[in-house]
Amino acid sequence: MPALLYDDWIHGNEACVDGGSSVGVIESCENRLLTLLPAAVASRLKSHLEPVRLARKDVLFRAHEPLTVAYFPCGAVVSFVFRLESGETLDVGFVGRDGLAGTAVFPGVATMSCDGIVLVPGLAMRISADVLRRELLANETLYSTIGRFGQLLLARSMQMSACNMFHPVEQRCIRWLLTIRDLIAQDDIPLTHDLLASTLGVHRPTVTVVIRSLHRAGLVDEERGRIVIRDPDRLAAACCGCYRALRDEQFRLLGY
Repeated sequence: MPALLYDDWIHGNEACVDGGSSVGVIESCENRLLTLLPAAVASRLKSHLEPVRLARKDVLFRAHEPLTVAYFPCGAVVSFVFRLESGETLDVGFVGRDGLAGTAVFPGVATMSCDGIVLVPGLAMRISADVLRRELLANETLYSTIGRFGQLLLARSMQMSACNMFHPVEQRCIRWLLTIRDLIAQDDIPLTHDLLASTLGVHRPTVTVVIRSLHRAGLVDEERGRIVIRDPDRLAAACCGCYRALRDEQFRLLGY
C-alpha cells in the first residue's frame, strides 16, 4: 500500500478506498492508538494496513469464531454485541478512533467473546490478525500499547455495567452520546432512536422521551436519522460521573 494512503487515512485527509476508487472522506479523524506508536513500529505495520470503508451493520467478527482480521477505526464506531442462547442481544462495549476492534491477538487467544458490528459507518484500517499477532510478539511497545487498550475495554465494560444498574436512563443516554461524540470527533451523530434504544437496552419510546427532554432543554437537536449535540458542556454537566470516570481511565492508560 502506498505510504500516502496510510498517512492520509491515519491523519484524516482524503484518500482512496475500495481498491483505488476516489472517495471524499467525511470522517476526518485519526486512529489515536496508532499515533501512539513510535515511527519504527508504525513503519513495520504500514505495509500491512488496508484502508476500508465500513457500513452500518457490517459484521466484522463473530463470537467464538477464529479472528482473521482486526480493525483500527478512523471514524467508524464498532459495537461489541453479546448474544444469549435465547437470541437476545446487548451492546456491552464499543470502539472508535480510540483503539482496536479485534483484540484477540495475544498468545493463546484466537477468538472474541462477542460479535463486532458496525454501529456508526466510517473509515478504518484493516490488518490480518495473524500479522498483528506476529508483530505483537516482535515488538514490546506494540504489545504493551494494545495490551493497555485491552485493559481499557475491560474497565469500560465494568463502568458501563455499574452505570446501567444504578443510574437513570437519561444519564445513561447522555453518557453514551458524549462518548460517541468523542469517538467520531463531531457533534452530528448519525443515529436513529431505534439504534440508540438497542444500544442502551431499553424500548424505543423511552429513548424518544429522553431525547425530546434534552431537546427542550436546548442540549440536542433532532434530525431524521441524526442527533446533533448543541451544548456539550451543559450536556456533560447533566451526565452522571461515569462519563468523566471513563475519560479519566482512558487518559491514565493511554494518555489521550
